[in-house]
Amino acid sequence: MQQAFPENEQKMNVLICLSASPSNQKVIRSAARFTRGSDAVLMALFVDNGKRTQHDPYLRKNMEMAASLGAAIEVVTQADVLGAIVDYAAEHAVTHLFIGYSGPAKGGTFLHHLPVYRLVNSLPDVDVHIIPGTNMNLRPSGLITREQGLLHLNDFLKLALIMTCATAISALFDRSRFSNSNIITIYILAVLVTSVTTAGSIYGIIAAVLYILLFNFLFIDPRFTLLVYDPFYMVTYLVSVIAAVITGNLSSRMKRSMQQATINAYQAQILLNTSELLQKAESSAEITRVITLQLHELLGRDARFFHAEDGEDGIFADPAFADIRTVADEEAIRWTFRHGAKSGWGTRTFPEARYRYLSVRPGNSSDGIIGIEGGENELSLFEENLLLSLLGECALSLESERNRKEREAAQIIAENERFRSKLLRSVSHDLRTPLTSISGNAATLQQHEQELEEREREQIYSDIYEDAIWLIDLVENLLSITKLEEHVELNITGEIVSDILTTAVSHARRHKSGHHILLSCDEECLVARMDVNLILQVMNNLISNAVKHTPAGTTIRVWDIREGRKVLIGVSDEGPGIPDDEKEKIFDLFYTGRQGGADSSKSLGLGLNLCKSIVEAHGGSIWAEDNTPSGSVFLFTLDLWEENCDEAVSDPDCGR
Repeated sequence: MQQAFPENEQKMNVLICLSASPSNQKVIRSAARFTRGSDAVLMALFVDNGKRTQHDPYLRKNMEMAASLGAAIEVVTQADVLGAIVDYAAEHAVTHLFIGYSGPAKGGTFLHHLPVYRLVNSLPDVDVHIIPGTNMNLRPSGLITREQGLLHLNDFLKLALIMTCATAISALFDRSRFSNSNIITIYILAVLVTSVTTAGSIYGIIAAVLYILLFNFLFIDPRFTLLVYDPFYMVTYLVSVIAAVITGNLSSRMKRSMQQATINAYQAQILLNTSELLQKAESSAEITRVITLQLHELLGRDARFFHAEDGEDGIFADPAFADIRTVADEEAIRWTFRHGAKSGWGTRTFPEARYRYLSVRPGNSSDGIIGIEGGENELSLFEENLLLSLLGECALSLESERNRKEREAAQIIAENERFRSKLLRSVSHDLRTPLTSISGNAATLQQHEQELEEREREQIYSDIYEDAIWLIDLVENLLSITKLEEHVELNITGEIVSDILTTAVSHARRHKSGHHILLSCDEECLVARMDVNLILQVMNNLISNAVKHTPAGTTIRVWDIREGRKVLIGVSDEGPGIPDDEKEKIFDLFYTGRQGGADSSKSLGLGLNLCKSIVEAHGGSIWAEDNTPSGSVFLFTLDLWEENCDEAVSDPDCGR
């Protein structure tokens, strides 16, 4: 017989990529913070490609840190580091991968020159978390973020190179038969190129001044002096400077527009990625975990979320606040909690705090406070906007999650009300039949007992008794359902299975006449974890169900057997059996099946559903199979209490 066990949900497997870099500790801490409060499996992998040995002090320190946080350390020797990581992640069913990133190579771009670009593409089903290094500049690659008006060596070198080339070309024109007007055009072109390729209009103006000086010094008579005899050139110089200033301003404005467009596109991509991660989040804890991790990865700073559900006391009791607790941080977080405005590092309110605190406020409520680690450098305007945008995403997601929980709670209440109404209607309807029968038979005996024959009186007594037993079983089922619905803690003890089966069979033999009920116990004395009263209720329901739906005189067998660390208990009958399309439905609440099916006659459809609820509350499974040559077999499993029973007693009923 095949044993049906519920499939286990796939656990979250988190892999940390170890390295000898001091910033690798940030990767380890990020992974540990990500798995905090979950049953995730934490693994750490170091790929030895011959460049770093396992005796490197930084690497050894990182390994010790990962091991102290509960990660299983493994070392792989392979020249292709990324290939080894991909193979290891696939082999161990990794769901989340944490890897450090020190920034793109010189001249590279933020997206296309990542060292882990191939890693991300090779693991499409794995969430890859890229943790930036401590000194990494997280602005989008290619964006000019220097303040205008400041002079930089790179731009000066560009200016010098452009003007040198322009002068060399002008010298060639000067020795040719072309006029000096062409030289003016070359220098104006050099001024335009300088304005476009450098930051700020100041370099265009400098280029215009150099153009005037060089043209006058090298190409206007008297040469190699700055004297000007022809007024025509003075007008030309003035027009050239004005043109250089205008073109410089236009090119700077164009570059600023391009820069802002790139920033907007980059920010939109970040928000899109965050939105996708938030849509996958299934709880408020997962939402806050995604937001803090995104902020940590994008800003290169530690980010923490403090829940505001229990007020200030709950925030200060949060483990996330334990290692950053200072007087300034307490005052800042208290001020932010009360006023809903930012405070702490980088603000005018408690600037001496280590973190900057911002309230996450969906609507008029406050779900919590985000803390962003301070540092030597202030957040740029781009980073500030990005931070506020992510906080807005977090607030919307938390509000949606809260609305979802409220809807679910309302749906559960409505389902419970529908269940109670349906149960009340069903119980009221079905109680009327046996009660009417009992009262009618009792009235007949009271008024005409002397007139009835002995056989008729015995039949009436038997009918009254059967109806009373049916009512008792119904009440027991209802009481058990109430116990399970109220989540009353089960009284789990280790009980000898054969004793429980003997009690159930003895009860059935006394009250369910007309069938042969046989008990067959395993040769080994099996002890299972169970709540005795509830398991007896399961056995009574299964045996009663078999008696009810099989012809009188047939045999009902009750047995148990050990299967691994489980005890398999079965009740088989020789009735008409259960159609295949009903084997799963018969365990549904209020399902009574087609005429002649299991649990259909004089039934509310509570018994088998109750059996399923009780067995699953014990961590077991229950199902139905076909018996050979005819009939049905109901099977369920319980966990073994221990392998052997030292106090086993002989059971005289076993095998009868």
